[in-house]
Amino acid sequence: MNGPEHDDLMAAEYVLGLSDPETRLRLDKRLTEDDAFAAEVLHWQKAFSGIDLITPEATPRAAVWRQIERDINRHAANTKLPLRHPGFWLGWGLAAALSGLLLFTYLDKPEISEAQQPIAVLSGTQPDAQFVVTLDRAASHLQLSALNITLPQNKNLQLWLIRGSAPPRSLGLITHPDHNVFPLPPGTLDHQTVLAISLEPVGGSTLSGPSGPVIFQGKVTRRSSPGA
Repeated sequence: MNGPEHDDLMAAEYVLGLSDPETRLRLDKRLTEDDAFAAEVLHWQKAFSGIDLITPEATPRAAVWRQIERDINRHAANTKLPLRHPGFWLGWGLAAALSGLLLFTYLDKPEISEAQQPIAVLSGTQPDAQFVVTLDRAASHLQLSALNITLPQNKNLQLWLIRGSAPPRSLGLITHPDHNVFPLPPGTLDHQTVLAISLEPVGGSTLSGPSGPVIFQGKVTRRSSPGA
């Protein structure tokens, strides 16, 4: 298999760490020589970056990998795979890789996978620059992480919660690119809640609402909890 479709598959495997050592060395060199292939790698890095933000690191138990290997061998022995167009296997393979990653997180560390629930993506004018917001199990804290965003040096980003027609409520300043935790009063979130980020002077807005422009915003997708 050659051509752009093969490059797409190789780039995805490269980003997921599925390439064998010899192939990876060859692709490392190709990244510096082939702009089209480098663009494919960047595309898949962005596509998979959301998983990095919401999936905590965990070391798998040996028993987990042994079970996966047994299942693969059993299915391979009992299944005759029909010939398919290469694009079919690309889509199937990536879906399997992602499903396997998420299932491993759930099976090996169920208490971690349930601890943080993604509830919003805050977007601005640049489509590849976003903030990902997750909620803890007790619905008492938000965690916010930046994606392709550099925090300003002489300004502050401030997070605001807007519920329906109520005035904006400041949750605090965003001081880290990948780990900002904000406490929430009980019953704060519902289907009308919007989260917004404004650009403010150092120290934050001195007004009851944003004093600078709102540059990121997104609607909360979590359903209302009882009593909210």
